Amino acid sequence: MSLIFRGKDLKKIYDMEMQTELTIENAVRDIESVEVPGRDGVVLIDNDRYKDVPFSPKFLMWKKDTFESFDEQQNAASNFLSTSYGYSDMIIWNNSNYTYSARVVDNIRINLIDEVSVEIEVNFSIKPTKYLSDSLNTVAIANRSTLKNIGKVVSNPVITITGTGNITLTINAKSYVFKNINGGIVVDSENEVVTSLDGYQPQWDKAYTWPLPVLGIGDSKISWDNSAFKVSVTPRWGVLV
Repeated sequence: MSLIFRGKDLKKIYDMEMQTELTIENAVRDIESVEVPGRDGVVLIDNDRYKDVPFSPKFLMWKKDTFESFDEQQNAASNFLSTSYGYSDMIIWNNSNYTYSARVVDNIRINLIDEVSVEIEVNFSIKPTKYLSDSLNTVAIANRSTLKNIGKVVSNPVITITGTGNITLTINAKSYVFKNINGGIVVDSENEVVTSLDGYQPQWDKAYTWPLPVLGIGDSKISWDNSAFKVSVTPRWGVLV
């Protein structure tokens, strides 16, 4: 059983085979219970979000001839996982229709079995929404197009706006204003950032509407008022883990 993380297949590269006892918990809503003196029961406070999901798979690693030594192989795998900062895409072999967003937390445990095999335990923290893998592809859209959210949760898309000048983007009844664009911007609603097309330069001063655009469940009619611009969308259709 294989796992792809940060674009690398751990089985193919490091001969790390995920054991078949695979368990992923479901996402739960973040609700606090507060005890109030003189009141029976508890008061529930909904924080209007879902919590990350813990995921701790175990792997068997077998000695691979492409490495000079078994120690080098273990170090390469451990360093690759340990140096992953922030969330990255993760695909589990038997659920490849979905892409998870995960990060490594805590220590990586390597337990020696014999001279040619070790057991490795990795602790991940997974975002509560998993994405339909096909919806992570970017699609160019025409003005006055309709996108249908085929997921089960509101989508926080990536919207790429290419052009120079001012534009008002309308999604259903909600308008989003962007001004003084020079060449184009990338609007990433999931990560709440606006950047240059190459992703390196912050462009928050171009966004005049907050919060950033979302695509609700069902149909979203998208239009804009400046024909000099082109728009493409990475929709990120998702369901709860």
